[in-house]
Amino acid sequence: MAFVVEDLESEVEELKSRGVVFEDYDLPGLKTVEGIVHRPALKAAWFKDTDGNLLAIMQPIEPLH
Repeated sequence: MAFVVEDLESEVEELKSRGVVFEDYDLPGLKTVEGIVHRPALKAAWFKDTDGNLLAIMQPIEPLH
């Protein structure tokens, strides 16, 4: 599941302050920096809920079509 936010960095900082741990990735074409990946069309961050489900928050850079 993914949630669209207006200010990804602020949301990540708020969630971190509440104890949320963000996933880090270092894959070809996908590398997070401080939990956030920057892509041409969006910024995103992933974390797991208490049941281990992977969730995402994202901020579109370009308008969604």
